Amino acid sequence: MHKLRRPIQIFVFLLIIAIPLINFYGIKLQQKDDYAIKDSWIYSEIHSFFEGYDRSEAVELTHKVKGSVWSMDIMGFKVSDPLAFIESTTITMYLYLPLLMSIIIPVVLTVILGKVYCGWICPMNLILEFNDKIRSLLNKIGYNSRDIRFSKNTKYFVLVFGLILAIFAGRPLLALIYPPAVISREIFYRVYNGVWGVGVTLIGFILFFELVFSRRWWCRYICPGGAVYTLLSHFRLLRIKLNKSQCDLCGDCIPVCPYDLKPMTKKLTAGCDQCGLCISVCKPGALKYTLSTNNNYRNSTLQQRKTIVASNGIYKKRITEKQEVVKDFLINEKSPKNNMVVEK
Repeated sequence: MHKLRRPIQIFVFLLIIAIPLINFYGIKLQQKDDYAIKDSWIYSEIHSFFEGYDRSEAVELTHKVKGSVWSMDIMGFKVSDPLAFIESTTITMYLYLPLLMSIIIPVVLTVILGKVYCGWICPMNLILEFNDKIRSLLNKIGYNSRDIRFSKNTKYFVLVFGLILAIFAGRPLLALIYPPAVISREIFYRVYNGVWGVGVTLIGFILFFELVFSRRWWCRYICPGGAVYTLLSHFRLLRIKLNKSQCDLCGDCIPVCPYDLKPMTKKLTAGCDQCGLCISVCKPGALKYTLSTNNNYRNSTLQQRKTIVASNGIYKKRITEKQEVVKDFLINEKSPKNNMVVEK
């Protein structure tokens, strides 16, 4: 299942780019600006898809899908980000029923599947994942990036504080810093006006800060939309769970988790975005997607973990360095400072 994630992420990102391009082509077509269409290779390519229709039909088709991941209109059916609904309702102090109806799909999907929007759909997450790969590469070649940690409750403070400020400002403010909305808006500016907006600076700052100072800083600690989806996913049905009989204590799942959730040793909280990276690096069957309403599982208590670790001493074999790291982590529940190789 997790192998489908990257194609879906790329498809969504391309869709975000394609929608304003097709909409703008429709405007040019409606204005009978044929020269502008022929003068642009991308609009010429789009035009080739609509050559079989007359002008009025083509114009109508180009506006069947409008908007962005913040708020989208699909053939008259509206879908909005829950954060858009919360901020709009908070500012106006009025429950607009059509807007409420527009969040049904993302809310139901989150309650059933968890934070799949963050892990599978959000365009910023795709960008930050590639940025994280660059960070790992820099560390491998000798540049030691810092990893400043913040409280994971910070994003809730950002959400509440942003809503309070929005009430006094009388306009949406979280939309100005929420990356999915920012990316969609910047693409719109580029397509319609030929320029980039100030949102590019925000995206650049996030990339730089995560590259140098704090791994996955935005998603872990700041994102107000992530805070909303985390709250909604507390009672999710789809979960990633550990099969203790298949786990060989390799520890590979710990460093790959973008949210630092330690899937091998602790329950995966509502913060898990179901990306499946831990599944992809672990032994087949050790971690897997399951449907469950039970949110209270652990591998074992701390004392049981100590017993398991101590029992390894009865084996007359060399314990690998990675296993020793895992052993020390299980006892202390923190990364060891010295990775020793133990021999019996």
